[in-house]
Order: sequence, then C-alpha cells, then structure tokens
Amino acid sequence: MKTKQLLILGGVFVFLLLVVLIFENPFGKSEHEKKLETATPLFPDFDKEQVAKIEIVAPDGTTTLSKQNGEWVVASMDNYPADSEGVAQLLTKVGELKDTKRVSNNPEKQSEFEVDSTGVEAKLIDASDKLLAHLFVGKMTPGFLSSYVRVADANDVYEAQGSLQSVFNKGTRTWKDRTIFDFNKGIATQLNISSSEETVELRLDENGAWQMLKPAAATANTSEVDNLLTTLSGLNTDDFAAANDDLAAYGLDVPQSTISAVLNDGTTATLHIGKEEEGKLYVKRDDTETVFRLFKSNVDRLIKKSDTLKAEEPLPEVETDN
Repeated sequence: MKTKQLLILGGVFVFLLLVVLIFENPFGKSEHEKKLETATPLFPDFDKEQVAKIEIVAPDGTTTLSKQNGEWVVASMDNYPADSEGVAQLLTKVGELKDTKRVSNNPEKQSEFEVDSTGVEAKLIDASDKLLAHLFVGKMTPGFLSSYVRVADANDVYEAQGSLQSVFNKGTRTWKDRTIFDFNKGIATQLNISSSEETVELRLDENGAWQMLKPAAATANTSEVDNLLTTLSGLNTDDFAAANDDLAAYGLDVPQSTISAVLNDGTTATLHIGKEEEGKLYVKRDDTETVFRLFKSNVDRLIKKSDTLKAEEPLPEVETDN
C-alpha cells in the first residue's frame, strides 16, 4: 500500500515538474532578456569620444558644456572646469539608451511624460557642429526605477533605467567641478593652522612621525592629523558663492582662520576661511579667485585646536611598595 502511494506521489511530482519546465522555462531566457538582446540603440551611430559640446535646456536655465584641450568646461559659466565624472556619466547613459520598452507614440502625451519642453532637452554635438544626439529626458516612472526618454525627431517614448533627469540637469548644484583640493595626503610634510585663538604648526620629522612645534612642542596625535589631511586633500565644496570681487563681503579680506599644507613637491595648499552665513562659511584657496562655501561642520574638521592635535601624554607610573 505504501509503495503504491509513493508511486502516485512520484507521478504527481514529475507532472508538476513538467508543468514548470513548460510554462516557466527556468533554463531559457525571459521575455525581458530576449527584448534586451534584440533591442537597438536610440542613437546607433553615437560615439561619445566624438562629443565636443553639450547643450542642456532645463526649466531652470540653459547650460553649455564644452570640451577644450581635452578637458570639459562649463562654457556658460566663464569656462569654469566641469564635473568630469558627471559628464562621463551623461555620455555613457546616452550611448546605453535602447528601444527596450516603448510606452507611447502619441505626441499628445509627451507633456504627460515630460519629454517635451517641460522636461530636460539635451543636444550632443561634435567639433564640426554636427548633431550626434538630440533627446528629451522626462520624469521618473511610477516605480521610480526608470525614466521616460524621447528622441527629439520621433514620437516614441521609452523607459530607460535610472533617474536620468538628475544625470542631465544639475539644477542649483550646477555642472561646475566641486573640487577644492585633490592631492596625495602622503606627500604633506607640514601643517599650519592659524586662528584668532592660536597658531598651530605641525611637521613631519626624519622618522616620519608628526610633531607639534607650536603653540608648544609635543608629539602629535597621528590619528587626528591623518583625519585632517584626509579631509583637506580631497576637499569638495558644498556650494559656490555668488560672483563678487569684494572679498570683504565674504569676510575673506581678513580671514578669520587659515589652514595650509606644505607638500614635498614644493607646492602649498592654503585655504582661507571667512564669515558664516546660513550655516555655511565662505572659503577660498590662496591661488584662485573662486569663493566656495562649506558647511560649518566641514570647516570644523579642518580648523583643529592644538589640544585635539596633541597626543595624549602617558599616565605616570605609580610606584608600589615591594
């Protein structure tokens, strides 16, 4: 009796397995995978290496990026160095766009998807002013995993992976490169911090250890110095100040504090700190005219007190009676 039941159960199992294999096709390709394989690029001849200019028209303004001497600049902002990583991401995204999932070809629905003037328009142009790609980037899909896109001379609207408007439109963040300093912290040999309260001077000794020379001679706290150098050597701005030739407006005519790192290649990285407004302080490199803004918490990571940068003295040994 038990053998018969086992045979019946085995037969049911085999039947169910066949159903799964037939209808689910676990070893084959899904419909989505098949669509990906047969999908064609929205811009078949696009070559990102040929792009020399990018024009971005957004509801909050127009930005022009230009490639000059191999480097990207924001041409619409006095040729300020552009966010090179952001530009590279944009170019890669355009090359990856495919007709995988079309959601509409009705021109009357373009505003609904924001793939018209209500969205972001982008033109990618080569050095001879030839248009390489022209598209509209719309809003995100209801699932917030994809965005709507449309080739400018077509009505077809497609879904494309990711939040693409943030890739094409930087808004008030702008396309400017946000780097203040970018150097190898390992080549720093001296640190100087001056404020209204004190002057701190640190130097690397012949054994590769940081020593405090001012305001008093002491061994430096290696961990604190390393953290400070990590922040300074890779410092990015939180914001840009409005154009103003009067440094006094930012409190930078007479900085309230300054930090300077002397590097072993003979260069110096110096940052002046001005006044605070709305939780951000105005700061400026010694060798450029650009005025940046940093949150106070980020400035506090740079302008350290001597008590913090000084190594703790070992506790005195307690004598015991033998």
